Amino acid sequence: MSRAAYLVTTQLGWIFREQETSDIGIDAHIEVVEGADLPSSASGRGTGRLLAVQIKSGASQFTKSTDLGWWFYCDANHVEYWMNHSLPVTLMLFEPESEQIYWQHVNDDTVIVAGQGHKVLVPLKNKLNESCRNDLGIPARSQISGGTITTKPTRVTSVRQADYELAGAIDLLVSVMGKTVEEATPKDFRFAFASQLRALHRRAGAPDLDIVSSKTGYEVAKLASYLKGVTHPSRGRVVAIVEALIECACEREIKIPGYLTDMRAWERMWRVADKPGMQKILKNKAQKGIHLSRRS
Repeated sequence: MSRAAYLVTTQLGWIFREQETSDIGIDAHIEVVEGADLPSSASGRGTGRLLAVQIKSGASQFTKSTDLGWWFYCDANHVEYWMNHSLPVTLMLFEPESEQIYWQHVNDDTVIVAGQGHKVLVPLKNKLNESCRNDLGIPARSQISGGTITTKPTRVTSVRQADYELAGAIDLLVSVMGKTVEEATPKDFRFAFASQLRALHRRAGAPDLDIVSSKTGYEVAKLASYLKGVTHPSRGRVVAIVEALIECACEREIKIPGYLTDMRAWERMWRVADKPGMQKILKNKAQKGIHLSRRS
């Protein structure tokens, strides 16, 4: 805590306020000071724009390393608290040996589902020093009316999103064959689902399947079969593949649209592609002209 306070005040020229009372997952608040980088310290001006900070310390925080930095693992309760906080939240990791602090903002783009929990990649390049003044302060500067609250998708919006995506993929597929969505077969649904997996693969930078294989433990040949629609993966494998592709995107600093990271939407698409009864529901929606709009 003292090291973070020292670096924030001396390197950035910002204001550091420790949270002295017990809390769920916030250790301090940082206020952005504009003009702190100018020669005269008197030119600094408080903005009232704040970051909420969670600080973790110790060598154990730096064991899950990659070429780009370190993975920080956290439970769903903390993620929900951070994502719905009235202030943008930043995670900081303190390395005792070097006395260096590394940071990452907590948001939809950086939080990745990992089994029953979540993880955040804290980049090696994100050192807490004067060079990070602009990037570190972006979420605080963009606040409106006392903060930004992230609204997580509900089950209803996830289902609507999944139906929209899958119906669009099927419509594109069957139209090439001169058919309608109502005439789509179970095989068509499986191919449409595979096209969604391929789309995510492209969005993640088309990582080599050897990399995806190392992250999931599934054979390259099996992964290629799933992406082509030759075989339909199990629900568990879909979750693992989607998580691996999102992780690949994060490691490459590629931004994935929020709707492609909604695991409940992926599970819904899988169920529809796997079960003819669910396919009839989607066909009926299309037949009745029910609007399947993409959520923003």
